[in-house]
Amino acid sequence: MKPLSFSVSVFFTFGSSVLAASPPQAKTLNGTYQGRYLDAWDQDAFLGIPYAQPPLGSLRFRWPQNINTSFDGVRDASNYGYSCMQYKTNFNLSEDCLTLNVIRPSGKHDKLPVLVWIYGGGLYTGSTADPQYNLSGIVKVSQDMGQPIMAVSMNYRLNMYGFLQSSQLLAEGSSNAGLLDQRMALQWVQENIASLGGDPSRVVVWGESAGAQSIAYHLFSYGGRDDKLFRAAIMESGGPTGAQVQDLAYYTVPVQNLTQAVGCSAAKDQLACLREVPQDRLFAAQPSQVWNPLIDGNFLTGYPSQLMRDGQFIRVPLLIGANTDEGTSFSISGVNTETDLFNSLLSWRSYALSPPTIRKFLQLYPNDPCNEPPFDVKNCTIYPKKGQQWRRSAAIGGDMVMISGRRKMCELYTAAGQPVFSYRFDSRLWNKTAETGVQHFDNVAFSFENITGLLGPSPQYDDKLALARAVGMSYIRFVNSLDPNPSCKSHSAGDRLTSTPLPSWPKYDLNQPQNLVFNATKSFVEPDTFRKEGIAFMNTYEVSRELLS
Repeated sequence: MKPLSFSVSVFFTFGSSVLAASPPQAKTLNGTYQGRYLDAWDQDAFLGIPYAQPPLGSLRFRWPQNINTSFDGVRDASNYGYSCMQYKTNFNLSEDCLTLNVIRPSGKHDKLPVLVWIYGGGLYTGSTADPQYNLSGIVKVSQDMGQPIMAVSMNYRLNMYGFLQSSQLLAEGSSNAGLLDQRMALQWVQENIASLGGDPSRVVVWGESAGAQSIAYHLFSYGGRDDKLFRAAIMESGGPTGAQVQDLAYYTVPVQNLTQAVGCSAAKDQLACLREVPQDRLFAAQPSQVWNPLIDGNFLTGYPSQLMRDGQFIRVPLLIGANTDEGTSFSISGVNTETDLFNSLLSWRSYALSPPTIRKFLQLYPNDPCNEPPFDVKNCTIYPKKGQQWRRSAAIGGDMVMISGRRKMCELYTAAGQPVFSYRFDSRLWNKTAETGVQHFDNVAFSFENITGLLGPSPQYDDKLALARAVGMSYIRFVNSLDPNPSCKSHSAGDRLTSTPLPSWPKYDLNQPQNLVFNATKSFVEPDTFRKEGIAFMNTYEVSRELLS
């Protein structure tokens, strides 16, 4: 399996570009890398830079290890590295995947703000080589605004490679390796980004879905110890609730099944045996188990709900939001009666919801298809093929998995004295139906500035592109000044971009909570009080524990 060649990645992610006469170089602590000049964007790209030792052999499943060697000469950094091992994708895969990428405006720079992207995918799939995650679009917005930033993305281990959970791994201190990959990439940024023209004191982390949930785990890591790896966070459709954090006993049978599948069940040291299994054989085992983070007592000293209660979290400014119809992505099909829905919720997503809690949910979320996801469908359509109570399940599921956590973080961080800017993304993709609504992940095409053409053909859908510019400009301002609103000085520079006009984005206020609603027709500010009782119940400590968050 070969790394993704730059000729392919250029076609899909950077557009046509040509080599500059003098390709850019950057000196890191380990040695000098030569990147590539992107003529179409007037940017420098450094791709596939290792930030940790390859997690091979005895390092498989371990926390990432520092690169403790240096090299002479100049190494190539014009190609994406391998993507981490995963299923049902077409990426070029290898366990030797711990690399990162840096995109910056071309030329010499000093102390540019740094935006670090962490992809989502359920901690199961994802890659920086995905064309949807091309950072050139957001960096170009910063260039056009006259507020330049540089951007970084990293690969991290996924599924069993990053989140295998066993008693041996816990005793060794190797649980949650995928999260520690992310942390090591952030440490690499602190140690090396200045040599590429960035400011290590002005790093903002940015993630969507499992990427945003990863950021939440970093905010609660080490009991809230702040090692100054970043100064603010942008969290799209993800927070402390979502992927369930099971206890170690939950994984006993899946680990047994894995060791049996690869011939390690009889080994005296099963972990050592797993590390010796050839890559192809381990990959072929393809366990159906969903591997998630574990409360290991080290990186994660408690469940987020426990750490919130005890005030153990890193305090930084937040820009955070979710999509209007998250529930159409987090719903239960085939439920026709309240009994069907009750029974499904007992095991849904492997949460630990108790019967009294579910009964309370059903009380707080009565069956009202006129006011349930997809919220733009006002004619009370039932969608019987999905189930008579599918829309009700979508209302509960969307709030449970995504929206309640967004509100909880807004309230927690505002109460802690941090500036918080909350949004609701409300613009349906041009090729999506009313039935799907504005579902999970749809905002990403806007955040990344329509790199892959998902916003629709021009000129018919230029309003979508204008909204994407408005989103991008808000993010760039936040990265620069920790405020997404334009300053008086920045108005004229931003006028060069055609963007949807936005109202002033208010800071979150516990007495008058508000969201900025991103809508291609007209953006506006709304009270963040919808479904108040239901979401408040979800966010109680007792229910949070049942949601394993």
